[in-house]
Amino acid sequence: MTGGYRREIDGMRALAVLAVLAFHARVPGFPGGFSGVDIFLVLSGYLIGGLILREADAGSFSLVSFYERRVRRILPALFAVLAFTAVASWILLPDDFRNFGASLTAISALVSNFLFERDSGYFALAREATPLLHSWSLAVEEQFYLFFPMLLLLARRWGTTATRIALAAVLLLSFAYSVWATHTDPVMAFYSPLSRAWEFLAGALLASGVVRAPVRRDLGDGAALIGLALLAFAVFGLDNGSRFPGVAALAPVIGTMLLLYGTQAEGSRAAMLLSLKPFVGIGLISYSLYLWHWPLIVLGGYYVLDHRMGLITGAAMVLLSFPIAWASWRYIERPFRKPRLLLSRRALFASAAAGTLAFAGYGTAIYVLKGIPARFDPVVQRLAERGDQPDYSCTNRPIGEVLSDPACRLGDARAAPSFLLWGDSHAAVYFPALKREAAAWGVSGYMITTFDCTPVVSLSEGGTGKRGIRQAECRERNAETAKLLAEGRIRAVVIAGHWDAYGLGRRGKPGSNVAGRLDRFEAGIRALHAQGLNIYFVLDVPQAAGLSVLDLAKARVIGARSAFEPTTAEYQRRSATLRDRALAWERQGLVTVIDPSRLLCGPAICRMTDGDYPLYFDTHHLNARGAAFVGPLFVPMLRSLSLSRN
Repeated sequence: MTGGYRREIDGMRALAVLAVLAFHARVPGFPGGFSGVDIFLVLSGYLIGGLILREADAGSFSLVSFYERRVRRILPALFAVLAFTAVASWILLPDDFRNFGASLTAISALVSNFLFERDSGYFALAREATPLLHSWSLAVEEQFYLFFPMLLLLARRWGTTATRIALAAVLLLSFAYSVWATHTDPVMAFYSPLSRAWEFLAGALLASGVVRAPVRRDLGDGAALIGLALLAFAVFGLDNGSRFPGVAALAPVIGTMLLLYGTQAEGSRAAMLLSLKPFVGIGLISYSLYLWHWPLIVLGGYYVLDHRMGLITGAAMVLLSFPIAWASWRYIERPFRKPRLLLSRRALFASAAAGTLAFAGYGTAIYVLKGIPARFDPVVQRLAERGDQPDYSCTNRPIGEVLSDPACRLGDARAAPSFLLWGDSHAAVYFPALKREAAAWGVSGYMITTFDCTPVVSLSEGGTGKRGIRQAECRERNAETAKLLAEGRIRAVVIAGHWDAYGLGRRGKPGSNVAGRLDRFEAGIRALHAQGLNIYFVLDVPQAAGLSVLDLAKARVIGARSAFEPTTAEYQRRSATLRDRALAWERQGLVTVIDPSRLLCGPAICRMTDGDYPLYFDTHHLNARGAAFVGPLFVPMLRSLSLSRN
């Protein structure tokens, strides 16, 4: 074990934070930049584990002093960022501000990782307005250090060998758990301190002197070079589809360990490279840089509604974070790190407690007050609420359950079911409207909807949504639906879906043969028609590329609302391929086309609102109001079923 300042470790911090910044700014070519956090975790375990061991050997270690150092190291800069974010987040729309309040309370208690685990995956939340999302790693680190010193001191009583065996044993247990968790619950694995502990312990085990420092420079440089290669693989080779941490995290963890090991060699060239002033300078401010960059990216880009500007905005905010981080390091971090210079121990702990309670109280108030919607005018409030979200309570459920559950029945439950609504989440949005309209006509129907699963057996494959199912399950559900239709009890089938997601529209999937896929889909339509079914084919709703009803709310705040609703000409151009084919099917008597744009689009603009009330829940799903708005389009079908029944 060696003490003393090592400039090259600040260089490693620079590599870590630059990888994270590039990933968060969405710079192309850094899909695994999130693994920079894992570099930090190993470095943290190495430095703090080594410090505890050295002080324990010298008989000078104190838990109170240890936690005092953690408070001085972590809280001053963190409190500055929280104070800034608490004020700057006032611009967030109510739901986003409410979620911010929850995260502010959670990070005040250093449990934000558990909050984000509950909400969603890291990569999904990274696309949303979550200014404190990056605090999850800080929470994991501090949770680890609540118990690690005591574990280390307990093992130290039995000597150096016992300490190393204990560290290695717990490391292996944590790693095994991490591998298991990434396969059973990836979101939990990403945020859990149990699945990350082995990364800290890897650094601590190295700091315990389990291997001697290399005596030859070429050996050290060889190890460091392999370490750099592993880090490069992690940053450039991993992506958000990698099962992480688990086995995938071995690359950044082992890479960092090899770099730490190799740079110990006398005259190490790798150490000389990492000790260059630019690397050391960035490493010194890396903590503040990590704290400041993400709130700036999120809040700085909140009202940038042209999504093509995302990279430019992110890069600009990252550049802005450098001088802010330097000031934070120079005037906040450094002064508070010096023992008793600004605050005595008692005053420090009292101030930390007061600040924690203040931020937690403010965050709780925001959450309880539901994001304080009164900050905005009534129109913005209505748009921001997005209306009632689609009812997906019957979607993805086993088909037998759906058919037998009266709550999932469309229309008059006393009547024998005569029609079927079949499709994905874009079909399910019509559930409340069809349920109401069918009841008015005294007819009844079933609904079989599955997230990201193409209806019609001839093209049974999953889409791209995050709630999608496996293709095998999609085929199985569609085959079961086909059996139901073959029984002859159902006379009409309504087919609706997010057609672009399956490569049936103009955009198609990369490399897909749109015409060929449409031919396969048509084969399924013809098979249904041959059974004597009346087929109602629902074209997809208009959508503005990448823009949602929340963007309309933001646009109204900045006075640019009219520029962000989809134009009728653009919608017609985007939907022309499928529309032309569907109309051809209609001319052949195969289907009746239901076109929501008849009601949603005018001569120039396709509406996303009705009287300043939102018709959409997001970029491409109608809300309950929107479904009711286009509900009359289904009346001719329901009238026909009603008359034929009588």
